[in-house]
Amino acid sequence: MKSKTVIVPNQHVLIRLPSEGLKIVELRESGIIGLGKFGSFEVNGILGYPFGQTFEIVENQQVKAIKSMQHDVEEDEPEADVESLNQEELTKLLSNSSENNQNIIDIGSKIQKLTNEDIDELKRSGATSKIGQKIIEQMIAGHEGFDKKTIFSQQKYLKRKQQKFLRRFTVEYLGGNELLQYYIERDLPRVLDLSEESLGLILTYANVRPGGKYLLIDETGGCVLYAMMERMAGEGTIVLAHENEHANIIALRHSGYSEEYKSKMIKTINWLQFLEPENEKIIWEDLSPEEVEAMKGSKKEQYTRRRERANAINEVISLVEEGNFDALISVSTLHMTTLLPRIVDRIGGSRPVVIYNQYKELLLETQHMLSSDKRVLAPSIFETRVRPYQTIPGRMHPLMTMRGGGGYVLWGTKVIPQEGITAIGRGLSKKKREATPTPPVKQESPETTQDEVVEDTPMAEA
Repeated sequence: MKSKTVIVPNQHVLIRLPSEGLKIVELRESGIIGLGKFGSFEVNGILGYPFGQTFEIVENQQVKAIKSMQHDVEEDEPEADVESLNQEELTKLLSNSSENNQNIIDIGSKIQKLTNEDIDELKRSGATSKIGQKIIEQMIAGHEGFDKKTIFSQQKYLKRKQQKFLRRFTVEYLGGNELLQYYIERDLPRVLDLSEESLGLILTYANVRPGGKYLLIDETGGCVLYAMMERMAGEGTIVLAHENEHANIIALRHSGYSEEYKSKMIKTINWLQFLEPENEKIIWEDLSPEEVEAMKGSKKEQYTRRRERANAINEVISLVEEGNFDALISVSTLHMTTLLPRIVDRIGGSRPVVIYNQYKELLLETQHMLSSDKRVLAPSIFETRVRPYQTIPGRMHPLMTMRGGGGYVLWGTKVIPQEGITAIGRGLSKKKREATPTPPVKQESPETTQDEVVEDTPMAEA
């Protein structure tokens, strides 16, 4: 299993850059990792630290641990020396501010005395940890309108320059949420506009837990699959249904899981095998050990591969025939109204059915279909969205711009209808039952005999 708390070698991690960019790298012992304009560093320098630690690149590809992206404080410094000299100088520069921004005159780049050539010259002067801070100090000193900004505008300006010039990065554990963040930044359509909040909603509504048995349709390249594996902690089975020759799980190349570990948890099956298991099972008979030993090398390897493939296909088909899955999770572009009626019986009773789509209209069609299907109870559509906030000392407010959407989630509960029981009408309320008069019941006297009753009839008189 991977380490989730401490940075260790031979594991993929997420590196968060000052520019808010993301990069996935594999930590090979004694290796060197390049971060573009921010420089490069030796892997050995970050090993042993906890995940979430921020580092700064110094001379000779070495790093030092610091407090955060904005503070150049080493972890082992005493509390009395929390701020370095450079931070004190920046604090003095921020001391002169205005109550509002009404005196600022926008004259473009002319307001900055420090030219690009001066900045490039400072960059060439060395790759020490103080160069970026020195550039920021000179840019603030050369800004003619800096003292006309409010304290909040000055802090935002300082933060932007720190993101651009400081050679810092943070190492984070590569979980399902971080992997999704990476693909959102790189290629949003690949993950079908799925947001982090929607992913959490899917895993929660599907009740993904260790030891479960789940039916999954994943067209995000394996992002949802990886998040489920992380939550299941190596216990349980995921049957991954796909429509191609092979399942697309390219995102798992960053997981660090071995092939044995993945084959233990993941069972892939195409839709033809799923919908027609009786026709797709492979009839296989093992040869005797003597016959296997008599085979030549190439034929023996071919026989072994064919046997393993037949056993794997028959095993997953048996899982599908057995059914009783703990949940159905679909994150795909398939037309679910035609597919769901044929697969919903494979889900166990009182188990969730969770379907994601980036378009609400397609889920509405699926919801209408399920509303008339007695096997799925109360299908409902949900949308979740978390607005990002800007946080600076003394002030917090939501950002003016954010992502447009994160998709929609349909959730229902698979039930097993009881045949032969039909409920008609709503019945009478208690008040109506009390107000309705009860018809009198005719009572016969215990002294009246059967013969006396017969004699009172008109037939007897006749």
